[in-house]
Amino acid sequence: MYGHARPSAFIWSDPVEYLYAGGVLIVDLEEGEIEQEELSRDLISSRLGGAALNLALFEDLKERDPLVIGTGPLTATMVPGGALAVATLRSPITNSIMHVPLVSSLGVELKLAGFSFIVLHGRSEGPVHLWLHDEIADLLPADEMWGEDTWTTTDRIREEQGDERIQVLSIGPAGERGGSIGQAVVNFWSEGDKVGLGARMGQMRLKALACRGMGQLEVADPERTLDLCITEIRRAKEKLGPSKGIASLMPEADLKNIVAVHHRDSACSGCPWPCRSFSKFNEPPTVLGEGLREPGILLADAPGFVSLLDRGFDAVGASRLMEAATRLGIEPVSASAQLPSDLSSAIGKLQELASARTGVGGVPWVKGATRPDLFSPFAPNGGEAKDIALAYILGICPRYAARMGMRPDFYVQILEAGAEIETSGEMLASLASSIIR
Repeated sequence: MYGHARPSAFIWSDPVEYLYAGGVLIVDLEEGEIEQEELSRDLISSRLGGAALNLALFEDLKERDPLVIGTGPLTATMVPGGALAVATLRSPITNSIMHVPLVSSLGVELKLAGFSFIVLHGRSEGPVHLWLHDEIADLLPADEMWGEDTWTTTDRIREEQGDERIQVLSIGPAGERGGSIGQAVVNFWSEGDKVGLGARMGQMRLKALACRGMGQLEVADPERTLDLCITEIRRAKEKLGPSKGIASLMPEADLKNIVAVHHRDSACSGCPWPCRSFSKFNEPPTVLGEGLREPGILLADAPGFVSLLDRGFDAVGASRLMEAATRLGIEPVSASAQLPSDLSSAIGKLQELASARTGVGGVPWVKGATRPDLFSPFAPNGGEAKDIALAYILGICPRYAARMGMRPDFYVQILEAGAEIETSGEMLASLASSIIR
C-alpha cells in the first residue's frame, strides 16, 4: 500500500531498520481496527522521514483526510535537538496541509515504543485513546476521560498504566467540541499546536495518544556515530554559551516580572539548549523541590506566554492564564486577544471559550516564525525556510535548528554512519525544498 514514492534519491543499504523502528501503523477509528504495514525501503530512500514521509503517507489516504504522526531518522538519537515528532494534517483553520512540532520526550518515546509512523483516519463512534508500548498498539475506550482537562487525562493514563514517564498527547474540552481554538497538549504543557491539531483530534473523537518506549535503535556504525554526536554536542554548547530559558528564545520580549516566578530552565530530551522556563506561582520559586503537587507550569509555549504579557498581564497572571488555557486545551495566542484585563474575568472567559465551538480567524501571528502557512508557528526565533524544513524531515527541533543552523556536512555524515544512507548536501536541500509549497 505504501510502496510507491518518488524515484529514489538516497542510497539505502540493508538492513532497513537502522535508525528506524517498526513500520507504518494504520488506525481506522471508524471501524476500530489497527493494521501494521511495512515501511517501504523505497519510501525511506526517497523521503527519509518526518514531514516529507508524512506527506507521502497523507497522499496515499488523502480521500480519508488522515492525521499522520511521524518521526525523523534522527529522532531519539544522540544528535542534539533530535527529539522531534511531526503531526501532519489538514488544518481546520487554514484547510491546507500543515505540520505541527511535537517535542519534549513524546517523539523519543513514540519511536522507542516501536512506532516511527502512525496514520489515523475516520471518526470513532465513541471517545478513544491510543496506547502504544512494546511494539503493541491498543485502541481503548476513553468515555470516562471525555470532558476531562488535559492534566487530569495525563494523570489518569499514567496511573492506569503505572508509569509516570508515559508521554501523552491529549485534548481538553475545547478540542472535544471541535472548535479551531482547541489545542493538542503534550503532557501538561502547551507547546507546538497552533494550527488546530486539537480540533482535528476532537473531530475524530481521539482523546489522547499515549506512548512509552522501552526499545532501542540499531545503528550501523556505533563508534563513528558516537564520535560525530559528541563533537556536535560540544560545538553546540560552545555556540550556545550560557543561553537558557525563555529569555534566550525571545530576547527582545518584555518578560516583565518573570523573576517573581522563575524557578528553573529545562530542555527537551537530548537537547543542549534549555530554552523552556518553569514558572512557580503556587509556592515561592526559591523552593528547590516541589512541595505542592502542582506548583506552577512549564513555559514551553513561549509565544503563548508572551502574548498574554502583551495583553497587559504580569508574569504571575500570564502564568496562571497559561495553566488555565493548557488544562482546557486552548491555544493561548488566539485566546489572548479575547480576554478581559482582569485576571479572574480572563480565566472565566477561557472557560467560556472552552465550552463553545469556538473558531479563530486564522493561524495566530507569531513574530519571527518561519513559514507559518506551512509550519505551526512554534519557533519565534526565525531560521531559513530550508533549514526549518530539513529539521522537520530529520527530526530536529525547529527552535534548535533556527538557533544553530542545519549544517549539511554533519547531517550527511551522521546519516551515513547511523543508517548507511549515502546522500549529499545538495540532495538534502532538494528534499527540504520539496515540502515548501
